[in-house]
Amino acid sequence: MKSFQQLPDYRELRKLWKQEPVERPVPDLELTPDSWVERGAEVTGWWLARLEFWLSESGWLRAWLRLNLFFSITLMIVGVLLLPPVNRVLEELADSGKWLGSILTDLLGVISAVPPVIISLAVIYLLFIGYRRLQHLRRRKEQGGNEFGDGYYQ
Repeated sequence: MKSFQQLPDYRELRKLWKQEPVERPVPDLELTPDSWVERGAEVTGWWLARLEFWLSESGWLRAWLRLNLFFSITLMIVGVLLLPPVNRVLEELADSGKWLGSILTDLLGVISAVPPVIISLAVIYLLFIGYRRLQHLRRRKEQGGNEFGDGYYQ
């Protein structure tokens, strides 16, 4: 977290604000021979200057619009320059996630298929060992020995 010494200085922020009072618009009473388009543009500009003076004589509105224009242009430039590469990185990340999901699905399918196979092989092996053991015990009984083998405790 930043300390108060690392925060921007108020004077630096004032440089961005640039609030200056708006001068009262004064009509130019000297009529020049202009075309109707030029005269209309001049009248429209004068009415807009009067509207701006009426809305914000102190210049606060002009400074606010200038600051917002600065921020919007800055964010637009950052968006135009950074959004395509970020979008590409996120697309590749999503694709790699899809591939990783596919790999894990296949791997878990193999792993989940392995225990029944291992259990089946273990049961078959135990049955085989048990069968051989029974045969071995039967042969010993037929030969006259005990079940535990001849001379086991001797």
